[in-house]
Amino acid sequence: MATLHQVRPGAYFDSVVLMQLQRALVGLPDVIDAGVVMGTAANLELLSQNELLPDDMQATPEDLVIVVQSETKLAAEAALEQVDELLSRRRSTATREFRPKSLQSAAEMLPEAGWVLISVPGRYAAVVAREALELGKHVFLYSDNVSLDEEVELKARADELHLLMMGPDCGTAIVSGIGFGFANRVRRGRIGLVGASGTG
Repeated sequence: MATLHQVRPGAYFDSVVLMQLQRALVGLPDVIDAGVVMGTAANLELLSQNELLPDDMQATPEDLVIVVQSETKLAAEAALEQVDELLSRRRSTATREFRPKSLQSAAEMLPEAGWVLISVPGRYAAVVAREALELGKHVFLYSDNVSLDEEVELKARADELHLLMMGPDCGTAIVSGIGFGFANRVRRGRIGLVGASGTG
């Protein structure tokens, strides 16, 4: 059995993309397991628990970490060589339509939109969330690694503006029957619940 890895500095992807890539890698010939995460301490601990953390690996929270465990070293190398192709496949289907370059231009394109869903590296998340609130939008903040001080500030500002501010690290929500993040299809009813929850 062989375990090989790649660390890609500064390559950020949200957890949806990472899970899709992980599943695609596990589906390749002779691959036993794979881990695809951003290099946060919690994610590296998860890799360690699953016996996928190589001893010689060094990564920061800003780095993309890809680990492949396979029957042979050759199969692990072949799997890692396909990472770019697997990512570009997803990117090519996601970029067929025009994509605005800023939140302001997106708001101008869709003035009727009431929500902004944010998934960016943690160091930028508070800035983007603040901008969304100032544009008069409710915020679903998927990003994590936002400081407690920034979270308190964002929620206080949302309260002043009479807006909802979900997150950071908000992974699932259903608002008026519309799912954000990882949401399941559920029947509409007369009772609504708000609370910390997960999809696992």
